[in-house]
Amino acid sequence: METAEQRRTKEPRPQSGLPARREIRTHHAMALAGGFFGIYAILLRDGNFGSAETGNLIYLVIAGLSRSLPEFLLRLGSMLCYAGGIVLAVLIRRHWGRRALRWSALAADGAVCLLLARIPGTANPLAALYPVFFAAAVQWAAYPEAAGFKSSTIFSTNNLRQCAEGLTEYLCTRKERFWRQFRFYGATLLCFHAGVAYGWLCVRHWGIPSIYFCLPLLALGAWFTWNEELGMRS
Repeated sequence: METAEQRRTKEPRPQSGLPARREIRTHHAMALAGGFFGIYAILLRDGNFGSAETGNLIYLVIAGLSRSLPEFLLRLGSMLCYAGGIVLAVLIRRHWGRRALRWSALAADGAVCLLLARIPGTANPLAALYPVFFAAAVQWAAYPEAAGFKSSTIFSTNNLRQCAEGLTEYLCTRKERFWRQFRFYGATLLCFHAGVAYGWLCVRHWGIPSIYFCLPLLALGAWFTWNEELGMRS
């Protein structure tokens, strides 16, 4: 029987060097945008988090058991938007490759910013987030990892687990790869929540139109994506 330590030793080791640093910069830039989308949805759309599906699926079951058809249909629509984003991302990746998927995700995020600014505050809060559910799924599929680390740029649960795990493993073993794991996931958490803080300030001052202030973050993500691809060609 393999021990837990033997299984960890067999896992793919994180990459290092300039290409890895470029991937990490891109990933962290997209985490900034992910944090902004998250806080925007929570503050302006009745506490709904449009970048993940766990809560929505729980409420979907509750609505079904409670026989609340309108609520059930709204939750089902959210799930279908999220699943639809994943399906589209897979099709783009299969037919046009990873590069096309990344630029499609950036385009989807930008289009969603423009759309959200035009959805009034009186709209149903869940339906108003349908574009976010869709675009977040595409972004997750387009930026699922960096430098060998599996990591989401749109929510934090696994990033927090990996960060705490990496630090604990490093303190127990003093192995460099666990220190790199801790630093990568810790920086991802910091970037995501820096996006949250920036989004909070923007929403506080400008309300619904504050989503326009996410566009510079997406432009930063596009810039790093472009530079990463240039490095791969050279």
